[in-house]
Amino acid sequence: MKSHWIKRIVRLLVLLFGVSILCFILTALSSTDPATYLVRRGNLSPTPEVIEQVRAELGLDQPLPIRYLNWIGGVFRGDFGESIFSTNEVAADLAAYFPQTLQLVFLSLAEIIMFSILLGVLCAAKKNKLTDHIMRIVSLFGICVPPFWLGFLLLIGFAVEIPIFSVTPASGIMGLILPSITLSFPVICSTVRVFRASLLEEMHRDYVSFARANGMTVNRILWKKVFRNALPPVITLFCQYVSYLIAGSAVVEKVFSIKGVGNYLMNCIMAADANAIGACMLIIAALYLLAELFGEILNHLLCPWRKEESDAA
Repeated sequence: MKSHWIKRIVRLLVLLFGVSILCFILTALSSTDPATYLVRRGNLSPTPEVIEQVRAELGLDQPLPIRYLNWIGGVFRGDFGESIFSTNEVAADLAAYFPQTLQLVFLSLAEIIMFSILLGVLCAAKKNKLTDHIMRIVSLFGICVPPFWLGFLLLIGFAVEIPIFSVTPASGIMGLILPSITLSFPVICSTVRVFRASLLEEMHRDYVSFARANGMTVNRILWKKVFRNALPPVITLFCQYVSYLIAGSAVVEKVFSIKGVGNYLMNCIMAADANAIGACMLIIAALYLLAELFGEILNHLLCPWRKEESDAA
């Protein structure tokens, strides 16, 4: 087991290194020139001489390997460079925008955990009954619906037609309810179906037959016997969605005019801001890989015998 976790940590570091290279190359090869963007934003005449001067000031005239080494060296020192979009330090921008996004993501995660567990158990207990069929239709709708369209529907329904919430960004948790629902609803719909399938698979195990023979009710079996063993697939899926929630918050923050890191990332992409884009993508990738590692550790603690079964197979 010790060698297994060492391999997982080494894999995490290698993947982060690969992600950093990929993000930098894709940004560097973008059709949008940061120097041209800066010149036009300053209302200057975009002559070739002016653009080349700005490129030299930004260090964009250097070879790609040198630019990457300068950038990744700054990352190790906690210096992500200066943002072309905001003209501030990228680290300062992230410190200003991340709290709002993290509040949105944490509220969405709480909704996902609560509703996925309750609805998954309900669907498994009511297999092929009316409740299960309704949830199947709702889940299909939630998986297919675009988040920006769902956000606009919620704004029209609960901020315009029924003015419970405000159209403009509001402070506190009230301003995050509609955005969090928009962000969490598709994930809940996916997770409910996976949890239901995992629960029903466990219901065909021998220990469930033994519990039924001892007179235990279906609901008691679900909560006392099956629930824990059915969690690993859901935990794995849930951890994979952590980075999606941060990256997917870009669309939600645009719809609800929230000044978070997702909105900031979209603006930086439009400006071909290599420093900011690389920092955001690197952080998102790191969170994804750490969440995946955390999910594997949690699955091992909950059901250590699953690892032994997979090794034996």
